[in-house]
Amino acid sequence: MPGAIGNFFMKAIINSPLHPLPGANFAVITVEGRKTGKRYSTPINVTKEGDTFTVVSLRSRTWWRNLKGGRPAKLRVSGRRYSVRGEVLENHNEVVDGLAHFLQRHPGYAKYYGVRLASDGRPMQDDLERVADERVLIRLSSATPQ
Repeated sequence: MPGAIGNFFMKAIINSPLHPLPGANFAVITVEGRKTGKRYSTPINVTKEGDTFTVVSLRSRTWWRNLKGGRPAKLRVSGRRYSVRGEVLENHNEVVDGLAHFLQRHPGYAKYYGVRLASDGRPMQDDLERVADERVLIRLSSATPQ
């Protein structure tokens, strides 16, 4: 789990000309607090399909709650800035289904989440059920570069 110092350095690298170093799956998301109106920037791991970015986050994190209801955010990834709207999947069954789809498209992440893959490449259902209790799935859409 990254700490404040690690997050500081990741944000600095992703927002600098050195952004290629961590790779295209690292981004910084900037959200506005629902209650405070304060802007928060957090480094995140993303995958991109079409004009939608997908993020899997721990439920215990708080940044993603500011995206509920399709709230807007700014995303910086691969040296580009995007205006996005968040869709948060936190219902257990939605997360299970979303993770199954995500891990079939990106099987390399299965090990990171502790999900075993069957011989046909499908994620094991009992692992998905367990992980869905710990995680939320966030879709950041209308990702048009600015």
